[in-house]
Amino acid sequence: MPRRAPSAASFVLTAVLGAVAVVGLPLPSYAGAFSTYVTTVTKLAPAVRGVTAKAARDGESITVRNTSATPLVVDGYQGEAYLKITARGVWQNQLSPAVYLNKEQTIGNIPPSADAKKPPQWKKIADDNAATWHDHRIHWMGNVEPPAVQKDPDHEHLISNWKIPTALLTSNGHQRTGHIDGTLVYMPATKHLGAWITGGVIALAVVVLVGINLLYRRRRSRRLA
Repeated sequence: MPRRAPSAASFVLTAVLGAVAVVGLPLPSYAGAFSTYVTTVTKLAPAVRGVTAKAARDGESITVRNTSATPLVVDGYQGEAYLKITARGVWQNQLSPAVYLNKEQTIGNIPPSADAKKPPQWKKIADDNAATWHDHRIHWMGNVEPPAVQKDPDHEHLISNWKIPTALLTSNGHQRTGHIDGTLVYMPATKHLGAWITGGVIALAVVVLVGINLLYRRRRSRRLA
């Protein structure tokens, strides 16, 4: 009696069981090196159609896009105007200390010409309707881990609820204050690395499944020819 070829369902079941088995394995001893801080935008207020904000997961940057008819100003660290984002381009206040502070991951050098108290000197830096910049308010700045992480590095911790002040420039010349809110969370390797492994195993299983299925179909078509 001819041997029956495995069905697609059996391949799917094998792939899923393989993913579960890998996830159940303990992580290696060096997995702690993969612990990280996760930055997330949680709120944009006031909510304006066409204005969005998204932060890179590792906190390296934040992107604000504005396709609305209302210009959006992002404040620097001293409450001064830093960026002006519009549907027609992006302007940067050359006198804002944030221009220089955001050039590095730690703290950059501020030239004497920078002055947060002076009126903005706007310079167009992009024709796009979005600005991406490094902002120290959305990532961990310490040289050592936060106290909560030092005490318990194996569990998730909320490090901070951060806020970036903004202002909407209305047509009558007034400013409507707002803010971009977000969280900074410490994520232990046992959580986020395990999720990456799960995704990788499942993706690999799907690729193998597709390859085996194609090979099976090709052999079957040859037998029927």
